Amino acid sequence: MSFVSFSTGNPKFTEKTNDPIFVEENRNKNQRLTSEETSLLEGKVLYHSHLSISLSAIDMTFYWKRCDVLSNFISQFYFHSYESKKLDNNAISTIINELVENAAKYSDKENSKIFLEIKDLGTHLRVEVKNRVTPWTKAIFENKINTIQSGNLEQLYFDALETRNHGSGNAGIGLLMLLKDYHLNLAYEFTKVDEFSFEVTMRVHIPTET
Repeated sequence: MSFVSFSTGNPKFTEKTNDPIFVEENRNKNQRLTSEETSLLEGKVLYHSHLSISLSAIDMTFYWKRCDVLSNFISQFYFHSYESKKLDNNAISTIINELVENAAKYSDKENSKIFLEIKDLGTHLRVEVKNRVTPWTKAIFENKINTIQSGNLEQLYFDALETRNHGSGNAGIGLLMLLKDYHLNLAYEFTKVDEFSFEVTMRVHIPTET
């Protein structure tokens, strides 16, 4: 399956990795993809540095604090790489923390791995988080994306807060927060591993310039 980009208020579009972009029929033909949208979907990109980390899903779930420690480390790692110090290291830490926590929470097996990859593109940090999920979890995720695409982000976020405050789960509030508070475009891809599992990759570009 190819990567799919999603953000509130914008039609979806897909791309076969390293091939030309194929726009869905419901997108106005006169609309043009922004350079950021195009870059988000490109399989091969030029980058300055590359950080790759392999994590145990059960380890991150059992010690939730490690998600925070990891995201803070990565934030500081890249913050000190920029002489201009224009990076918002708190934002970077929060975004990575939400993606890693989400991967740990929904990974399907105790011995499964989470693969975290960060590439410095100069103007953006490309963050990819990959983990294995069940077909059921895949269906839940795709349903949530469809709800976000067709719904009102402010209302969805408010409803998620209400659900969390009443102790009935977080209702995907982390993903909603990334879209609402950080105005990010995200992309995802499912790859079938076997009859019982899929590998999901979440990708986001974090601006390195304010």
